[in-house]
Amino acid sequence: MKMNLNKKFLISFISIILISLLITGITSTYMIDKRFNLYLLKQHEEKIATIKSMIDSAIIKSPMKPDFEGEGLTKYALSENYIIKVFDFNNNLIYTTEVHTPMMGQRRRMMGHRGNMMGPMMGRMFRNMFESYNEDNYTINYGNKEIGRAIIGYFGIHNISREAMSFKLTLYGSILISSLIAIIVSALISIMISRQLGIPIKAITKASKAIGEGDLSIRTNIKTNIEELSDLSSSINGLATTLQEQESLRNRLTSDMAHEIRTPLTTIKSHIEAFIDGIWEPNPERLKDCYDEVDRLHSLVKNLEDINKFKETNYILNKSTFRVDDELARIVNSIIPQFNKKSLKLELDNGAEIEAFMDRDKFKQIIYNLLSNAFKYSYEKGIVKINSYIERESLCISVQDFGIGISKDDMPHIFEHLYRGDASRNRATGGSGIGLTITKTLVEVHGGTIKVKSNVNSGTVFTIILPLEKIQRG
Repeated sequence: MKMNLNKKFLISFISIILISLLITGITSTYMIDKRFNLYLLKQHEEKIATIKSMIDSAIIKSPMKPDFEGEGLTKYALSENYIIKVFDFNNNLIYTTEVHTPMMGQRRRMMGHRGNMMGPMMGRMFRNMFESYNEDNYTINYGNKEIGRAIIGYFGIHNISREAMSFKLTLYGSILISSLIAIIVSALISIMISRQLGIPIKAITKASKAIGEGDLSIRTNIKTNIEELSDLSSSINGLATTLQEQESLRNRLTSDMAHEIRTPLTTIKSHIEAFIDGIWEPNPERLKDCYDEVDRLHSLVKNLEDINKFKETNYILNKSTFRVDDELARIVNSIIPQFNKKSLKLELDNGAEIEAFMDRDKFKQIIYNLLSNAFKYSYEKGIVKINSYIERESLCISVQDFGIGISKDDMPHIFEHLYRGDASRNRATGGSGIGLTITKTLVEVHGGTIKVKSNVNSGTVFTIILPLEKIQRG
């Protein structure tokens, strides 16, 4: 059966307190009884010894007619609640304190009568619980002869006094009251703690349900000093923010992809309709336009397939040994004609001669993608710089342009699938938004990292860092 957190905590706390109090109460009661009974026994034995010494003293002073009252026996017996009877050798009663305490004798007879009325077992229980009457027998000797005997009677265990019993009951009462107070306090504390936990958890649960139902704008603005709940709240908020950004990105990507697909399809459709209606002749130039648009669609699909391949599997690298500086020079020479179309100057600064052991084709793809990105977003008659150097035992290659740059809002997303910055700008440049994703993946499978710095209208610099121990051989 399910129950809410408040009830669960309340039941758990009270159960723990009850069990703890039960164990503490049983242990305390046992120890108190044991120590208190030992104390009473010692006091009782001392009192019995005092009574015996008084009787012996009276016998020594006057064997034929002992003066027990003169020895203070009566006064002492009355003060300590003892019933004393002294018999001579012929079992004749020669002294008793019952004449001074008739109520005590009546009380003793009533106790015995109640015990008999209730039956042997219940009578014993009653007498043990409520001041049962007990007697100690004492043989009186004078010299080496037995001249009589004495009976010392008392009520309860070891003649426990009312004051002692009151103290004992007060002690038990204090334990009971303390237990009740502890239960009440524990219940209040459990309610407070359950509220401290329950309210944030309910807020987090409500937020997670809302996120599951598609409300990505919700946030858990809870204040708590519990570290785990604070971390959980931050995680839920982070998840909602990420999902909201992804949802926004997905909507934007859908719009961008629809535009990318619509443009070539519209061109192809208009050309074919013109051919069918006889408006245009299907000459090689117009057919080539159609082919270029189909090729553009094919490239887009191929790039998407590459992205899925990189994400779903560990990419297999065909590593070989080659000189990094020589490979960079060949790449620059091959791409210069394209840069000349925008009157862009391409500068290469090979600051290191390193023999690398890595996938040559993937390395070329990384550099081509970065140079292609720099070409698209550079102003005409601008400059693109390539530098290679060693820093902290790592190979660093940077590609810097002085073009339109990247905004702060776009910076966190430039390596995400199909993400592009300003839509109109990218439509003009023809970017598909997946080149940097592929570049980052290829760098990471080589054990490296890629960094970017950019300012709007000031340019961008991409830097790839490849650990030498990962790529250098020998």
